[in-house]
Amino acid sequence: MRKTDKKYDNAIREALTEVCEQTMKQVDGFEWLTHEVNYQRFPQSVMIRLMFTDRQRIADFKNSHEYNVALMAIQSHLSAAGISLKNIANHVQLNTA
Repeated sequence: MRKTDKKYDNAIREALTEVCEQTMKQVDGFEWLTHEVNYQRFPQSVMIRLMFTDRQRIADFKNSHEYNVALMAIQSHLSAAGISLKNIANHVQLNTA
């Protein structure tokens, strides 16, 4: 990993830690989030996974106002870290733990 890759990875991790803590307080069934990045294709390759206890919690979340709030929070925190993603929904997946 190059020095600039490490810098971006730390920025992503810090931004997503804040989002994770916020989402844990607001969304029932949310457990944690993680990310993957291929720095050869950065930032297009950024993928963020939100992990839930079960599929019903995912369905409830996706149909709620909190889904858009979480997407906007992710986008906002990443943007503040200097990472711009055009359509944040394309970079977020919802999975069960």
